[in-house]
This record gives sequence, structure tokens and C-alpha cells, in this order.
Amino acid sequence: MHKMAHYEVDRRKQKLIDNLHDEELFSSLLDTFRPRELVEVQVILWNYVIDYSSVVGKNFSRRNLTGRMEPTANYQYRVGCHERIDYCRGNICLNTHPNCAGDKLKGQIAILREILIELKVKQ
Repeated sequence: MHKMAHYEVDRRKQKLIDNLHDEELFSSLLDTFRPRELVEVQVILWNYVIDYSSVVGKNFSRRNLTGRMEPTANYQYRVGCHERIDYCRGNICLNTHPNCAGDKLKGQIAILREILIELKVKQ
């Protein structure tokens, strides 16, 4: 398994990464993170996916990853949000609507988890 040597990962985040294949446990662990912590988890997984994809010969870019995620405008429409779209994209809503921002981040993290599992199967 590819190690996360380049990243500052505390015990809780490492436990999350170690349990990628157990969706139920991964989700329950993810629920223990506050919205601001979810930003850190998302950044770690983004970087991990990009780095790991090059290890297995896929060389994903951020564009490849965002193409699999729900567009921000669709998310805002689905949840009935009337804030400016850049508030959602820039995580400004972490201050004003932390639960909503956290839910959006969890959705993105779930996609990154799926991509990592796909990459590991191809290894």
C-alpha cells in the first residue's frame, strides 16, 4: 500500500485512510470531524489521489477529480442555498453555514475515497 509519508497526518486522519475499504467505518469516522477539519481531510485525500495516481500510471489532475464531483451550482440548488457560488467554492460558508459546508465536503471526500479504491484495484 502506498504510504502517506509526504503528509502531516494525525492519528484520526490516518485511521480514516487506513479504513478506506470499509465504507461504513470510513463514514462513521468521517462524521467525527468538524467542518474545518474536513477541509484538511479533503486536501490530504486530493494530494494522495494525485500522487497515488502517478504511482499506478494514471496521472490524475485536479480537473480529472472535479469532473467526478457534483458541480457546486447543482449542490447549491439541491440543498436550496441562495448564497453566492464563490462562497461555496471558497469554503467561506464554513463560517456562516458550517453543517452545509461539511456535508458538501463529505460528498467530495466520498468521491475521492471511491477514486482511491479504484486506483488500488488497478495496482
